[in-house]
Amino acid sequence: MQFKVGILLATYNGSRYLRALLDSILAQSVSGFTLYASDDGSEDETPAILAEYAEMFPQKIQLLHLGKGNGACGHFLRLISQATADLYLLADQDDLWEKNHLEKLLAAYSNLNLEAQAKPALVFSDMKIIDSAGKIFADSFLQFENLPRKAQDPHFYFVQNNVSGCACLFNSALKNRVLQRQEALFKNLSLIPMHDAFLSATAAELGKIFFVKEALLKYRKHESNALGVQPVKNASHIKSRLLSQQNDFLKARKFAAFFAGYFANEISPQEKNLLLEFSRLNEHSKIFRIFFLFKNGFLKFGFFRKIVQIARW
Repeated sequence: MQFKVGILLATYNGSRYLRALLDSILAQSVSGFTLYASDDGSEDETPAILAEYAEMFPQKIQLLHLGKGNGACGHFLRLISQATADLYLLADQDDLWEKNHLEKLLAAYSNLNLEAQAKPALVFSDMKIIDSAGKIFADSFLQFENLPRKAQDPHFYFVQNNVSGCACLFNSALKNRVLQRQEALFKNLSLIPMHDAFLSATAAELGKIFFVKEALLKYRKHESNALGVQPVKNASHIKSRLLSQQNDFLKARKFAAFFAGYFANEISPQEKNLLLEFSRLNEHSKIFRIFFLFKNGFLKFGFFRKIVQIARW
């Protein structure tokens, strides 16, 4: 079966690395895709670069104008809502795709049985990490960040996420679930940690997540996103994570409450009540909270993270 593939690129002041990304997408070993690109009010050369490439490759690139002020989460979700395809991939403006990025993710999805493809499904891969000059300094993003190199149980995705939006492929069944109530969704974006976290949690709860072990793209670490990738044993990183745990707990509880309401008709009454109980966990004693987290799997990955989570939550 041949799938219609949409690649979604949301940009904002990304001119420095944008050409390299676009060239890597256009050089994919599989050519059957449409690249949908939208800019969020850039003040640099980003819009001009997009227009240049759209003029050179009119059969491959479509420019969408979704307005300013969407933020990364809202921008990508609006892009997903406007694109039409069977399968979707997300692209970050400063990364580099390996030549077989699309081919490998597409093959992994194609190998799923029809039952799995009929439900919300998401396939994700590992990534290499490169510096601003393109030099590789880590062969595995997940290993560098001490994140699990496989899909996790659904409750994990309310407290942590090992799926990077730029490294995943998902089907229209997942798109339709995520966007089933768009007015409610876009009114409550502040309750969603990020677009990829919402995609992951939805796929885990209502369908399934699959992992491709290879690193299929190069994630660029530079001055604008340096805080996003740090060794988990780095002292400054440990200190910042300790200080942010209360905020993490609040975000996780708000996300669970939103999810339980948004998918009230898709999840079981038991699961809805469990998510709502998690959202109200701050009302209970410390002993109850610890017992609840362990019993129901609302735990982060790794011994140190669990200790910090328990101590601060």
